[in-house]
Amino acid sequence: MNVNEDVKKFNIWSGTYEDSWLQYLYFDRIHKGVLNLVDGVSAPVDLLDVGCGTGRLLRKIRERWPYAQLIGIDPAEGMVKKARQMMPDSTFMVSSAESIPLPDTSLDLVFSTTSFHHWSDQLQGIREIRRVLRPGGQFFLADIAPLPFFLRFVHRGQGQLRNQNEVRNMFEQAGLEVQAQRRLFIGHILVTSGIRR
Repeated sequence: MNVNEDVKKFNIWSGTYEDSWLQYLYFDRIHKGVLNLVDGVSAPVDLLDVGCGTGRLLRKIRERWPYAQLIGIDPAEGMVKKARQMMPDSTFMVSSAESIPLPDTSLDLVFSTTSFHHWSDQLQGIREIRRVLRPGGQFFLADIAPLPFFLRFVHRGQGQLRNQNEVRNMFEQAGLEVQAQRRLFIGHILVTSGIRR
């Protein structure tokens, strides 16, 4: 996968991204499923969305935790520009998951939804997330992870898809304790939650 070509595609898409039918039929449903799994988490002070796109998930989070400091990073400048326009009271930066421009132990909660397969170095990205989490902070990762039977039908050229065990191993290698793994969309999306002890 060529990361520069990937970012270029998302820059082009940023102008119409909010109007895409995928928002309503796919991404919004994933966001809702992930946020349902977060029930019981105490109100975070500082929160990050990795691969935030236009800030759609963060807008939903704002409704739940109106006083949280919301931060989004995305490698596509066009997506970040659109997110800043839509949420001027939040912080957005052009950045990859592998090099998060935030201090150590500065966040309570981190999300990433359907961007993980685009990361150039997935393990490094999870290590960065662990670095910026405070002790007791949690990471919720949702990404495409077809069940083994369906893998033969999935085009792997669109990024690096990982199965449930691979994601669990990466969390553990990065120093995050896996709390749960659940599937959404008839198993198409895997949500992994981990905590920094």
